[in-house]
Amino acid sequence: MATPDEIAAGRDIAARTVGPDIATVATLQAVQNRTGRSAFVYRDDDGGLAAVLCVIPLTPAAAPALAAGMFDGIRPPLSMAAQPGDPVIAVYGWGMAGVTWRGRAMVMKAALAIHREIYDLVPLYGRAATPGGQRTLLGRLGAQAVPGPGGLVVCPPWTPRRKAA
Repeated sequence: MATPDEIAAGRDIAARTVGPDIATVATLQAVQNRTGRSAFVYRDDDGGLAAVLCVIPLTPAAAPALAAGMFDGIRPPLSMAAQPGDPVIAVYGWGMAGVTWRGRAMVMKAALAIHREIYDLVPLYGRAATPGGQRTLLGRLGAQAVPGPGGLVVCPPWTPRRKAA
């Protein structure tokens, strides 16, 4: 789990990678506080921050916004973020960024584990903010565009049937 200082540093990494039009540190921290499991970091062997990964487990309250392709990833409504014990109907891949090759590889490994092992029975939503993100979402994860003007994509659940294929 990322600490408040790591969340701020991770947001700086993300802003350098995708630009400043991303969630604020206050928003990232509020979602982390509510979910207890949204922001993660990877440190390199020297202890430096090498990568950040943020996800939002979503409650049924998010279903209309997801269906319309309009989930707000910059200012996500806290009421849609699942608290421990809440039912989770989907996960939003909020963002990932790395400053080293190893950091980017580790954050990709973590993202795949979240989708395929932790939240394997629910869809994964997201938006590609970089060409690498687009390759990951559309290629490696098999995402498809969600109808609507928001640029949202969805990966189907990684069910036991897909695991065996």
